[in-house]
Amino acid sequence: MTRFFPAVGLASFLLPLVAGCQGTTGTIHSGSGLLSSARLWQSDPPALLIGPEAAAQAPPPPELPAPEAARLAFRTAQEFEKNGRIPEAIQFYEKARSHDPAMRLHAARRLAVLYDLTGDFPKADAEYALLLQAHPKDADLLNDLGYSHYCRGQWSTSEHYLTQAVQLQPQHKKAWINLGLARAQQGKVEESLQAFQQAVSPAQAHCNLAFVLAAQGHREQALQHYRTALQLDPSLRLAQAALARLSPPQAESPASAP
Repeated sequence: MTRFFPAVGLASFLLPLVAGCQGTTGTIHSGSGLLSSARLWQSDPPALLIGPEAAAQAPPPPELPAPEAARLAFRTAQEFEKNGRIPEAIQFYEKARSHDPAMRLHAARRLAVLYDLTGDFPKADAEYALLLQAHPKDADLLNDLGYSHYCRGQWSTSEHYLTQAVQLQPQHKKAWINLGLARAQQGKVEESLQAFQQAVSPAQAHCNLAFVLAAQGHREQALQHYRTALQLDPSLRLAQAALARLSPPQAESPASAP
């Protein structure tokens, strides 16, 4: 999931199994001889046990092969993540790779993002380091890492990784936009515009830059770039709304004397 920006019904069913997320489900055919045979019901059912006796006599759950348990854990983690259950998602991604080392990098990719979301940056950095060691020229990974540092306010480090991302994949629009944001945060106005324009129109590039300037408190500069955006594209509603919000209210003319 490339970040740029950043279900548990199934998961709750799977929790008692083992840990995971990609298991297969079988289908029982009601028309089979097994289900239609009346002999299944000839014996009296065993007495129902409740409490410690039941736990003592219950057979242990079947143990899944490690690769299947890992897939099951991974699917469960995905369901939790989809529903915003981040701690549970982290738990099951960790379980997935503990079951099967082959899942290590797949889990690390999601864990890096999730540790970022929780603000656990040392763990996020450990996952990113593992991933970079395996895939040093992955533009999506470098974009995610650059965005991670952007969210921490580490603009220069963010620019470093995002520059690598667009060098490796010049058509990576999300990385270009993130790079424009990182440069804008450092006051690199022209370089920021150049980065934005690799992904969006010139009008939208000025609008993006104006957004950062406004967030930094540079109101007049932001107004200037919003006006430029509207000169280039008068239909740009985002710029229209932002300009109206930032512009000082017009002073009412005094009522003329009768």
